Amino acid sequence: MFSDQRIFGFRPLLTGLTAFALVMLLPFVARAQECSATHNVEITHVFGPGDVYLKPGECVRFINVHTIEHSAVGLEREFNSGILMPGSTATLRFDEPIIIPFTCGVHPPMVGVIVVEAPGAAGLAPTVVVGEKVSDTSIEGDPIAGKKVFNKCKVCHLLEEDGINRIGPNLFGIIGRTSGTLQNFKYSRAMRNAGIVWDQKSLSRYLIKPQSFVPGTKMAFRGLDTTEEINNVVAYITEQTK
Repeated sequence: MFSDQRIFGFRPLLTGLTAFALVMLLPFVARAQECSATHNVEITHVFGPGDVYLKPGECVRFINVHTIEHSAVGLEREFNSGILMPGSTATLRFDEPIIIPFTCGVHPPMVGVIVVEAPGAAGLAPTVVVGEKVSDTSIEGDPIAGKKVFNKCKVCHLLEEDGINRIGPNLFGIIGRTSGTLQNFKYSRAMRNAGIVWDQKSLSRYLIKPQSFVPGTKMAFRGLDTTEEINNVVAYITEQTK
C-alpha cells in the first residue's frame, strides 16, 4: 500500500511538471518561428554589448553564458527578458523602428543599446534633442557642493588625469572635447555621431535627461533632479579639468 501511494502521488507531479515545461517552451518557440532574423547577445560578467542593430520583425536572443543569473530590461521598461539562469535564453521580437537602451535588471550598470532601423534606412541616426531650456548665460555653480553631487557619478566615471575608464569614460578633460572621441572607450553609435563639443551649456543640457539629449546613448543614468545640482556638478567638473 505504501508503494501504491507513492506512485499515485508521483504521477500527478510528473504530469504537472511536464505541462509546466511545455507551457514555458511555447512562447519561446512561437517567437523564434516569427523572427525574420535573430541576433544573439551573450550576457557575461562584463555585459557591455554596445549597439545591436536590427530591422522590424527581427529578434534578439539574450543568452546567459555567465555562472550567475542575469536579465535584459529596457531602461523605460520597453521589454523585459525575465530572469535568465546560467545557460538559459530569451528571444524577443521588435516590430517598430526605435532606439532602446537596455540594462541587466540584476546588475544595472551593465548597459547596451538596441537600434531597430526603419526598412530601407541607411541607419537610424539619432539627433541631439534639447529637453529643457538652459540659460544662454554662463553656468554659475558651487564646485564644493558639486563635489558631493559628483558622488552620484563615481560608480561609472573617474575625474582624474590619466585615470582609467570605468563603465563610463573618464571625464577628465571633457570640457572642450567632442563627444564619443575618448580613446579606448566603447561608445554607442549615437554618442559617436552626436558631434557635440562639450562645454558647460551642452553638459548641463545632457545632465537634465541624457536619453532626451542624445537618444540612443547607453548611459543608464536618468538625469539630475534640480538645476542647482546640475550647475554645481558642472562647476566642479570644469574646475577639476582646467
